[in-house]
Amino acid sequence: MIIRFLIILFILINTSSLAETYTEQYGEVEVSSSVFFDDVEGDDRKNTLNSSSLKYNFFFENNNLSGKLKINSAISDPEAAQDIDFNEAYLEYANNDLSYLVGNNIIFWGKNEFYNPVDIINSKNFSNGLAQGEKKGQTMVNVKRYFESSELNFFILPAATNTYPTSKVRPQLALDVDTTNTYADGGSKDNIGMAVRWSGYINEYDYGLSFYEGNTKDPALVLNSGKFVPKYSEITQLGLDLQATKGDTLYKSEVVYRENQYDYNGNIEDYTNLILGIEHNNYGILEKSWDLANIIEYSYDTRSTKSHHGYQNDLFLGARLVLNDIEDTQYFVSIQNDLDKNTRALTFNYESRFFSSLRAGIDIYHPLNLEDDNHQSSFKDESNIKFYTSYSF
Repeated sequence: MIIRFLIILFILINTSSLAETYTEQYGEVEVSSSVFFDDVEGDDRKNTLNSSSLKYNFFFENNNLSGKLKINSAISDPEAAQDIDFNEAYLEYANNDLSYLVGNNIIFWGKNEFYNPVDIINSKNFSNGLAQGEKKGQTMVNVKRYFESSELNFFILPAATNTYPTSKVRPQLALDVDTTNTYADGGSKDNIGMAVRWSGYINEYDYGLSFYEGNTKDPALVLNSGKFVPKYSEITQLGLDLQATKGDTLYKSEVVYRENQYDYNGNIEDYTNLILGIEHNNYGILEKSWDLANIIEYSYDTRSTKSHHGYQNDLFLGARLVLNDIEDTQYFVSIQNDLDKNTRALTFNYESRFFSSLRAGIDIYHPLNLEDDNHQSSFKDESNIKFYTSYSF
């Protein structure tokens, strides 16, 4: 109901001729194709995923009132679980050091590159496979208070759930995920969550201290009638993220303590999860304008292999090469190492701009030996390459 009202208001503002209202419209069309190299024995999932999407953004500002409407629509083969959404559709009113936002929005918390345990506000849309989850717009009331070098955010958050892929979309678990959601241990479809975050900087240090209480965004997947059924509990999470900038090197860390979360075995357990990282930047390498960032991060979970997310004792290595050319060309390669099972997965990305408004890129995912990995063994045959191109307007 709130989103319908906001859309009507955006349309009225967009068609008005008030000179004092600043408006901006922009968008993107993207076409992509993924090819999976290995068949999955015993099912009829397709070895390709072809999709096209249209993203339209409308922004307005009139004195203290502003707003944004972002519409994502997509067509894919195999058919996606969700083909249209309003990830950003909000109104925001600013008054001196306070601002008030109502509607759908995307919120990011955290500092690290590979994994962000403190990032808790948004659910995920896995329509394009379990390895490619994108944030879903969270309906919220967000009150923000600005200080000289920090800000305090307060959120009221109606319950939201993840969107899982349809049966023929890869990558996928061994069994399909049911579209029905269940709740237990304090969770419910009408549960109103809340969150608070205080963030800012002191000299070269950036920090964020956060608290969340509401439905988990990581439900247990309970086997029922040959399918996995998501089951949501109510969790409480306290988080801290820190970053120190020391010359050309960034030191990053995130840590959370969470209560009432389902673990890998479907049991409720409290836990602590942290990730530590270093990113060192080398500027002007090989006497060119190229910049190279080397990244190393380590994650740890007190539940060990019972962790629900799979980053319980993992080492991440990555390198990003930015050419700083007119085409904004960059390369990124990473490898994830599970130190408990000695398993690995490799990723590669290349992206560049062509003809000003046209971008294109390649993503490669290659599992090396995931057969014995408790959390990722379903992806052992999901080696794939994705080609994509987008046009901005």
